[in-house]
Amino acid sequence: MLVCVLQTLPCSVACGGDVHGNGSAGAGTTAGAFASNVGGDSARSGAGGALAHAGGASGAAVGGAAASATGGAATGGAATGGAATGGAATAGASSGGAPSSGASGQAGAGAASGCAGLSQTRSARSGKSAGFSGGYQSDYYPLYSHACSALADCSAACVTAGGSPASCAASECIDSTPDYCLPPTYWFDFDRLLTETSSPDPSVVQEGSVWVIMVNNPYRDQLLASNFQFEIPSGAKILGISFSIKEAADSENLIADYSVRALSGAGPVGLDRGHTKPWTAEFHPEIYGGPADLWGSNWSPEAVNAASFGVALTPLYLDSAGNGRAYVDFITATVTYDVCQ
Repeated sequence: MLVCVLQTLPCSVACGGDVHGNGSAGAGTTAGAFASNVGGDSARSGAGGALAHAGGASGAAVGGAAASATGGAATGGAATGGAATGGAATAGASSGGAPSSGASGQAGAGAASGCAGLSQTRSARSGKSAGFSGGYQSDYYPLYSHACSALADCSAACVTAGGSPASCAASECIDSTPDYCLPPTYWFDFDRLLTETSSPDPSVVQEGSVWVIMVNNPYRDQLLASNFQFEIPSGAKILGISFSIKEAADSENLIADYSVRALSGAGPVGLDRGHTKPWTAEFHPEIYGGPADLWGSNWSPEAVNAASFGVALTPLYLDSAGNGRAYVDFITATVTYDVCQ
């Protein structure tokens, strides 16, 4: 428990727990008369009989006043002091009469919830591929049957279908009868990212997940998840960021993280927080970052609240042949912050 000794200036450093100040600030000691004796002490509290324990333990009385209905005027004690958010307390002005102490509260110190180590958790409301903007059935799948005589034929068809030039450069023209294109692989079905699939059956969760076919290809597509819709207060200090990604592979030891980066503004920023261990075939929330991890970047509340804030996940295929699938069912972000100013 932290204690602010308030004289004439507000306490500006106390940051947590159930915090009490002195009577002159209207926080902690009883503002007005603390009347617990029915009839006796309540009458001495003034015409209103205010039992104002402004900013008291855990802010139970929201900084205000409890009126003793018997022994004093039941209309007394409507005080608004000791706001639970640690704000200014106007403690103890009862509707039945002037309080005996703490008439004008200074800034409340801390509050029931404190002012440090606060956090918000939100889920991603948008998802997309970094390399392809078209639809799977309408635009991407037909690329596999596109005829070609050179690599340029496949790259051009890929760009027309919605692929980025950088990703489409990894297309192949397969020598066959006839020759056909083999495009790079991308993430698809982003509407499935918006809700978490609750089922013990992995096949059901796979059906409710975004997915990418994993092959040994120079291009590795990023899953971009953003628009978390945070509401971090202006002026807060960001302490750490973490992402929980509910992920799985269709086979053990075939897929790992190539990179996991935070998104801000135009693209990835800061440090790579990808893990070295392979993905499992069991869906589970993999945690990246933490409450004291800023990912090697500077963050403002405005940057975190922006729709562009998010995470970029790039998986890596660990085999030299064949293919596998990576799945992501749901992504949440947690931002830890401090409003102690």
